[in-house]
Amino acid sequence: MDHYALLGVDPSADVARVREAYKRAALATHPDRASGDARAFLELTRARDCLVDAAARKRYDAALASRRARPLAETIDAEEMDVVCVSIAREDAGGASGGVDAYARACRCGDAYEIPVAELERLRRAHDECVLECGGCSLRIGVRLRPIGADAAHASARVTRA
Repeated sequence: MDHYALLGVDPSADVARVREAYKRAALATHPDRASGDARAFLELTRARDCLVDAAARKRYDAALASRRARPLAETIDAEEMDVVCVSIAREDAGGASGGVDAYARACRCGDAYEIPVAELERLRRAHDECVLECGGCSLRIGVRLRPIGADAAHASARVTRA
């Protein structure tokens, strides 16, 4: 989701409107509140910081336009993706490794489109679709999160351990 959508403002919104939208959203997500969400609050703060700084906003708008100009390789339902365990090597943990379950789809370049299961489920609560970029090339795919006539649960996803 882009910064404008996250804050619920139009790309032509002035700095005052961005700050107003941030304050409204921050009240609901602030981690000190019982229903607060620290991650959502940090995302809102990053979006606000970018959009109120003229130079950062100009760079962000250029990157956003470039990304949107690239066509999607395909559009799929989330349930068409495999659930895999993605290995993560953590340098800060002395070389220790772990894994996280992620939705994945092979790309024609040989790499994959991946998104952690928890992140996709978070997006699923508020959005009908998301766009994933391949980890190895510039291709992107659209992922329908709530296909028409289908249950939002991912029970039909195929589970694979890598």
